[in-house]
Amino acid sequence: MKKMSFSNDKKDLTRIAEDRNIKKFDYNKFEDLEPIARGGFGAVNRAYSKDLKKHFALKYLHDDIKNNFYKLFMNELQNINAVNHHKNIIKYYGVSIDHSAEKCYLVLQYAKDDNLKTYLHNNFKDLDRKTKINMAQDITNGLCYMHKANIVHRDLHSKNILVHEGRLLITDLDLSQPLDTNSNSLAGGTFAYSDPGYLRNHIMYKRSKASDIYSLGVLFWELSSGRPPFNNKQSLEILEMAKSGLREAPINGTSTDYINIYSEAWKDDPKQRPTIENICDSLENIQFENIYYNSNENNQYIQIEVYSNNQLNKFKPMESYIRDSISMTQIESNNQISFETSISQVNLEIAVLGKPRESSTLSLNSYDQE
Repeated sequence: MKKMSFSNDKKDLTRIAEDRNIKKFDYNKFEDLEPIARGGFGAVNRAYSKDLKKHFALKYLHDDIKNNFYKLFMNELQNINAVNHHKNIIKYYGVSIDHSAEKCYLVLQYAKDDNLKTYLHNNFKDLDRKTKINMAQDITNGLCYMHKANIVHRDLHSKNILVHEGRLLITDLDLSQPLDTNSNSLAGGTFAYSDPGYLRNHIMYKRSKASDIYSLGVLFWELSSGRPPFNNKQSLEILEMAKSGLREAPINGTSTDYINIYSEAWKDDPKQRPTIENICDSLENIQFENIYYNSNENNQYIQIEVYSNNQLNKFKPMESYIRDSISMTQIESNNQISFETSISQVNLEIAVLGKPRESSTLSLNSYDQE
């Protein structure tokens, strides 16, 4: 695939950086580069600045993704610059260009405590109810700031939430869009966190603030359980479960107030979901007097009412696009056979032969704050 002209992109990037007073970092002043995340759209390296004597995260986007590299890079640059002054959104410092490798980098915070998914896996048993609520408030406050700026994230999940010294930070804004942007691209997202309306028909369904609210509801459940939603299910199974109105059952020991908050957020009908401001208020007033308990722990899932919109059923369903776009490439390495997925314009976690591949979704796990 033909790459875009790096020299032209570099000139545009330099011009925009100068116009907007964006700080430019000398790439040669970074040392001890270490890969910390890699996925379909790009990768992140941890790097130490000799001048500033601190670690940063250097993020670059692959320049061969359907020639969308520059668009995605500039999209994240603009979005993160628009919401760069909130304690629960990853901090952006500037840009850096590695001329020898022809790569443009975003210079971001480095979060030493990994992403939320990994953090919960390693620390869940040590988290009390109040701490979990504080974590939910961190995500909500960051998302509220984005929504007030009319930016929809579109790809909220526990790998896109980073943790630093107990504070949660929203990251991965390359797929975020202003509300007036008409984009229904399949790129980005994982099924378990995705708005069911979008899963039913990504062509007709335009993701909105309500789509972020749905993802937030799923994240709230994950905070209460310590595990990802629909854990150990294959991607196409998750797709069908979410579309049919199945949700994870509440976890014993959870405040009923908290359950009510995320149950409202993950309603199938986007018009019935609360606003981010409503959720902020509800979290502030949460009580722990009534605690959920169900003696039948075999009820892993609950069924909710499914919103019906005939317009969403007129086009080819998403799973058909996914099956059409998966090509399996057999790779021999060290005398072992493995399979990888190649997904055209889709950055979704696809399970091949029943084995989910962690690397299929970009996880920018490790930005940090000063």
